[in-house]
Amino acid sequence: MARSLVPRNPDAMDKICRLPVEIVDHIMGLLSILEAAITASFSKVWRDAWFGLSHLCFDEQFFSLFCKKDPQGSEYVEDYSCSYVITKILLQHKGSIRKFVFLHSGVEALTVKSQSFHMSRWLLQVTRQGVEEIELRFSSKEYKLPNCVFSCSTLTRLHLFSLSIEPLSSPCTLPNVTSLLFDRVCFGTRNVGVRSGTRNLPNYDVHVPKLKDLSFLYCEGVPHFNITAQNLYSLTIMCRYGSYLQSFLTDNLDMLSSICTLELDYSALQGFLQIFPSLNVEQLKLSDFDFQWDGVASTFVCLLCKCPKLCKLEIVFKRVENKSKCIDAESEELKKLRSEARTHQMLSYIKLSSFDGSMLQMHFIQEMLACLPALEKVVITGDPSPVFDWNKKRKTSKKIARFPCASVKAKIVYQ
Repeated sequence: MARSLVPRNPDAMDKICRLPVEIVDHIMGLLSILEAAITASFSKVWRDAWFGLSHLCFDEQFFSLFCKKDPQGSEYVEDYSCSYVITKILLQHKGSIRKFVFLHSGVEALTVKSQSFHMSRWLLQVTRQGVEEIELRFSSKEYKLPNCVFSCSTLTRLHLFSLSIEPLSSPCTLPNVTSLLFDRVCFGTRNVGVRSGTRNLPNYDVHVPKLKDLSFLYCEGVPHFNITAQNLYSLTIMCRYGSYLQSFLTDNLDMLSSICTLELDYSALQGFLQIFPSLNVEQLKLSDFDFQWDGVASTFVCLLCKCPKLCKLEIVFKRVENKSKCIDAESEELKKLRSEARTHQMLSYIKLSSFDGSMLQMHFIQEMLACLPALEKVVITGDPSPVFDWNKKRKTSKKIARFPCASVKAKIVYQ
C-alpha cells in the first residue's frame, strides 16, 4: 500500500502534499531539474521529495543554464560548474535512483578527461542505488564507459550515444535488461580497421536473458560484440559498411532467429541476406530504400522470400534525383518481385515514408497494390523537405487510386 505524505498539521498544507509519495515523485519527475529544485523550496514535503527524486535528468536545458549565467565563461569553468551541481545533487540524494539521464552533446574532447572522472563516480553511485534506466549522450566518442554499468543487476534499459566501450575483462550478465541501444558507439580503439572488423581485440561477451529490443546505429567494432539473448523481439541495425556485420550475425544466429520486428538500412540488409536461410519477422522496416537499381530490387525480392510471416512493411525512400526515371516493366527482377509478392498472404499493412512523387516510387506502389492479395492499408507520407509539393496531392492520389489492387480491402491514406 502506498505511503501518504500526511503533515502534522494537515489544514496548513495543500492537498497535493497529502498525495502518496509515489505520485509526488512522479510529478517532480515531470519537471526539469531547475523546476524541481525551485518546487523543493516551497515546503518540507516537496523538499523531501526532491532529495528522494527517482528520475534525475541532466539534459541540454540543464546545461544551457550555465551558459546563460556566464556567457563569457570558459569551457572549463562551465564544465566545473555543471559537475559541481550534479555531484552535490547526487551526494544529497536519499533513496533509490530509478532513472539517470545525462545528455550533453556540447561536451568537447578537451573536457572529456575531467568529465570522465566525474561521470565514473556518478555512474558508480547510481548503479549502487538501484538504477533501472541509464541514458548517456556525448558529442565525442572519447568518453569511455566504466565497467560498473555492465555489472549492474537492477538495470532494465541502457541507451548510449557517441561514446566508447573498452573490451570487458570477463563475460558479464545483465539479468534484467530489456532494452539496449548503441548509437555511434565505438567498441574498442577507434579508427583501426573498423570497416573490416579485423582488429586484434577480445570479444565482448554479454548475456542478457530478458532482452527484447536491441539497436546498433552507425557503430564501430560491432563484430566484437557477442550477445546472448534468447528472447530478443526487435532488432535495429543501421551501418555504413554492411560487409563487416557478417561475423557478428554468424556468431549470433541463435539470438537473431527469434526476431519478430526488424529494422535495417540497405547496407545492413545485404549482410543479413548472406547469412539467413529464413526469418520469423512479422514487422519489417527498411531505410534508405532506392528502387531504381536492379540490385536493390533483387535484394528486396530475396528479403521477401526469407520473411514468409511478414505482416507489416515500412519503407523510407531514398531521395531520387531523376524524378522521371522509370523501371523496365519487363525486367527479370520485376517479374520475380511480382511472383514473390503474390505468395504473401499475411502482409496487410504498408507504410511508405519520404515519398516525393517520382516515377520509380509510383511504380513501386503500383506493383505492391497489384500483387499483394491480403493488403488492407497503405500509408503514404510525403518527403519532409520541399522536394515534393503536396499541393499536387489530389492529382497524385487520383493516379494511385486508378492502380489495380489485388485486395478489395486495400485503403490508401495520405499523411
